[in-house]
Amino acid sequence: MRLKENDEFILDIKRIGINGEGIGYYHKLAIFVDDAIPGEGHNVKITKVTDNMAFAESIENKHPSEFRQIPVCPYFKDCGACSTMHIQYDKMCDYKREMIIEAIRKYTKINPKSFEIKPTFKAPFTSNYRNRSITPLRSTDYNNVKACMIKEGTNHLIDIDECLIHDELINELTNKIIKIASSYKIPVYSAKNKDGILRYLSIRVNDNNEALVTFIVTKQTEDLYKLISETSIIKEVKGIYILLNNNFNSGNIIQGKFIHAYGEEKIVLNINKLKYNIYPDTFFQLNTSQTENLCEKVLKNLKLSLKEKVLDIYCGVGFISLYISHMAKEVVGIEYEKKSIISANENAEINKIKNTRFYCGDAAKVTEELLKNESFDCLILDPPRTGLDDNMIKLLLDNDFKRIIYVSCNPSTLAKNLNDLSNKYKINSIEPFDMLPNTAHIESITVLSLNKSN
Repeated sequence: MRLKENDEFILDIKRIGINGEGIGYYHKLAIFVDDAIPGEGHNVKITKVTDNMAFAESIENKHPSEFRQIPVCPYFKDCGACSTMHIQYDKMCDYKREMIIEAIRKYTKINPKSFEIKPTFKAPFTSNYRNRSITPLRSTDYNNVKACMIKEGTNHLIDIDECLIHDELINELTNKIIKIASSYKIPVYSAKNKDGILRYLSIRVNDNNEALVTFIVTKQTEDLYKLISETSIIKEVKGIYILLNNNFNSGNIIQGKFIHAYGEEKIVLNINKLKYNIYPDTFFQLNTSQTENLCEKVLKNLKLSLKEKVLDIYCGVGFISLYISHMAKEVVGIEYEKKSIISANENAEINKIKNTRFYCGDAAKVTEELLKNESFDCLILDPPRTGLDDNMIKLLLDNDFKRIIYVSCNPSTLAKNLNDLSNKYKINSIEPFDMLPNTAHIESITVLSLNKSN
């Protein structure tokens, strides 16, 4: 019988999906159900059917999982950003490991039992870990300003008083700043009416209780500068920016013209003994404490002895390159974003690190040019969610790197890339890494070595 919308039946949940939803099967057709956990039986109602999958809502949970818990966030169901808060943390870490195994099975011919897939490396904190916020704003009927979250998969705004995964300082500053904005009755941009000034409030914080504040706006006004002036009095606020963004399409909010309006241009994040300059648009891991653990794991797996040349592709602002540099002969980083390379060189200078070089450009093209004149012992890969492109895969297969550390933020593209790389490189291990607790997001560190037969 063909499945159709509004069909109702009991569905056994077999596994968890990449967005934290439960997945069951109807005659081999995968059915995705929000707020469902493997092992549960749900009375579901089909909401959408496509050629290769279906979606359903749970009408009743017939057999709740022993790993189900009551989410501590009052906005859990309305917001949807923390899609796994209803699952006990230790069990969710198990599920994240299973996501990687499932990706290996789905996208490769590799037996996941042929190498070690370690337990998920757990985060030291499951709340208040995010060092950056981008908070949507809206006007109330009385022209006060409210902080919001965007309901997952919609454009609907959910009013919030705090976000439990944001650093406590971010929550504190957000509430103070929107009260000031409300006092000036600064209009918030309305997509419906196509007018207004304030769009988002972005805050970055460090471990020294310092913050950079960015007002994302449609234009500059006298009242906006009054808001900036009063915000600057808050002792934790070290710098303030305006971001003029009139691009109202969905996508990256942090784009447009940055204007430095007050105080310091940057704050400094400390990772172990290293300092990293952080600007409003700097790409950096959101979980500071877990970032240090990630860097330490990369360093350990490289097994450096002060003699090796290391190539760090997709190096960003050099946070891994600089972290491992004291154990390498030299580290060379490549990154497409020019601003990131400027920051990487800046970070090397403030840490007095002399054995690093950074190049800006297309990763495959720059790598190819470098390999014409020099060789590298080890390679670090930390690509975007799209993974490695065909040109990069070919380069890696055409060259002999003794050791590769692949830091991935997407199990699917990791698996597809490993399927190709396994033709020349042996997969030694994969270690899942929980950078964003209470979400389904999972990073991982894969260790590869050159096959002895090559």
